[in-house]
Amino acid sequence: MNRPKPLHRILALLLLAVLAFAPLRAGAWGEKGHELINDLAAANLPSELPAFTRTRAARWELRYLGPEMDRLKGSGRSWDADRDPGHYLDIGDDGKIAGVVALAHLPASMAAYETALLAAHTTPYRVGYLPYSIADGWEQVRTDFALWRVLTYEATHAARATARARFAAEARLRATLTLRDIGVWGHFVADGSQPLHVTTHFNGWGSGPNPEHFPALRGIHERFESAFVNRFVNAAAVQRDIPAYVPLDPKRRISQRRLLSLVAGYLRGTNAAVVPLYRIAAAGGFSSGSARARAFTAAQLARGATMLRNLIAYAWEDSANEKIGYPAVAVRAILSGRAPFTP
Repeated sequence: MNRPKPLHRILALLLLAVLAFAPLRAGAWGEKGHELINDLAAANLPSELPAFTRTRAARWELRYLGPEMDRLKGSGRSWDADRDPGHYLDIGDDGKIAGVVALAHLPASMAAYETALLAAHTTPYRVGYLPYSIADGWEQVRTDFALWRVLTYEATHAARATARARFAAEARLRATLTLRDIGVWGHFVADGSQPLHVTTHFNGWGSGPNPEHFPALRGIHERFESAFVNRFVNAAAVQRDIPAYVPLDPKRRISQRRLLSLVAGYLRGTNAAVVPLYRIAAAGGFSSGSARARAFTAAQLARGATMLRNLIAYAWEDSANEKIGYPAVAVRAILSGRAPFTP
């Protein structure tokens, strides 16, 4: 995809020069996979979303930000310890996290999740907290959109010209912040479509029951998500597996329970691909680039792009049901002129 402005080209070249001397770090899907997912999610956004999310420059920015959370790894001991577990979830063969938390019954918050894990003498920082990386980011983007809706409205409806100008400037800034938030958060949604990020068998089958007698396959994680994707997968193959968007009921608010149910269903589907992945790997498919391996990988990348596209659109739809400001006022009330916006 062509970059929209010469400045972007210059900044990208400078970044590549810096990265050439930085240590390589593995992350879900590798750089190409993350860029594909963010890019194709942006390319498939429904036309109902604000124009600022669907420009050529926005698509390039979202693509660039796809690998951002991997680029930032190594920022420091505190940063890495707190954020690295947000990229994965160790789901066992029993379908549970640490044997005590089922995806179908995810606790309502990270705090509640940690409390539940204490029963197994572990924490989210040991077994991962990917569902909450996805849920937290979605809630943030929903609020971004809610603020943009109101700021845009006030930019044309505020009583004084100075207020309209101020709201217009804030709306432009909020659009910039929204794209940044979507791009960075998209990384975690993409992580959720990589089967080796939602299993205890994350880099080889390891110890424990192995009913299909898979070989050790140590190093499969990087070979699958980076080496194989870089060599054998392209955007056209992934695009073929992305279905048309189906909106939710825009007047039905997406509750926390409903959001976590959507996320859990997505991760459950990814976890179901773990054994098929190991079957392909055991047959040498990821080394030879077999048709089965290519189709499997394109389908998983498409699941990530589809989920990200859907969640962005759901956030836009549900932002009309939000309350913002202090004291909080319903977005619909502000947009209908029934209540003032109180920043």
